[in-house]
Amino acid sequence: MKNLTTTLSLAIVFLAVIAASFSFVSDVPVKDVLIAQYEAIKDKGQEPIGSEHKAEATPTPQANSFSVGKILGEEQGNINPTKAMVHRGKMYLLKQVDNRIGQLAPFKDRIEKIATLNESDRKSLVSELIAELDMFEVLKAEISRSATKADVKNVADKVKAEWIKSRRSVDRANALVLVSKENQLVSDADAASLGIQKRIDALKVAGKDTKSYEELLAAYNKKIASAKQDVASANEKFSAAASSATDDEKQKLIKGHDLLLSSSQENIREAYKLLKEGAQEDFSRRFK
Repeated sequence: MKNLTTTLSLAIVFLAVIAASFSFVSDVPVKDVLIAQYEAIKDKGQEPIGSEHKAEATPTPQANSFSVGKILGEEQGNINPTKAMVHRGKMYLLKQVDNRIGQLAPFKDRIEKIATLNESDRKSLVSELIAELDMFEVLKAEISRSATKADVKNVADKVKAEWIKSRRSVDRANALVLVSKENQLVSDADAASLGIQKRIDALKVAGKDTKSYEELLAAYNKKIASAKQDVASANEKFSAAASSATDDEKQKLIKGHDLLLSSSQENIREAYKLLKEGAQEDFSRRFK
């Protein structure tokens, strides 16, 4: 009983080391998981290493509980703490890699279906995401082959590096999707501008007064021009962020990129608002 308690506690310490090596890039709150495991041991009547107690409680056996004999050897009396630590480390890493694959695969599928992306960007992003998925599959095999604590630590470092790389790929994809959608909105706005101009030309041919329409079109085009400039500047900041020397500089550029896209969206909303108000005024003039 005492040996099992010691082994489980040491395993949690080893798992904490593995988790610390790349938990900051994981979506899973590792600290909470480890605390939960710690409390689970205490709930079973066991105490972690270093805790002083007068009496040792005996936990109730469970049919589906952790099988020390199956994982560490045939006999519980000959427990190998190192082997238990390695096993737990491997299970943790495999879970994290499976989680990441489960996130990246559907994200890749969505990228393939986004109509606003140009063909070149779509192919580049999909190819990049497929490479990330393939690498995580390679890492799964390497995790499974790990036999020592050094093996687990080494592959954990590789998982961390690949996880960070995949996050950058996702960030790049999201940024390109946002820009492509803004470009589409601007393109649609340009089409609306042409429609207004055709309306003005037709009214002139009919000898109608077009002053109000021309003023509306000028105000509308000014807003669309501002939106176009915002999108162009956002693209420049995005490109600069990809080659920034420091993380602080990169984050500053990304923040500027996001603000410019928000400004573009606001300009487009205001442009369409002008059209709506102009249409209402035109309706009122016609049917007074």
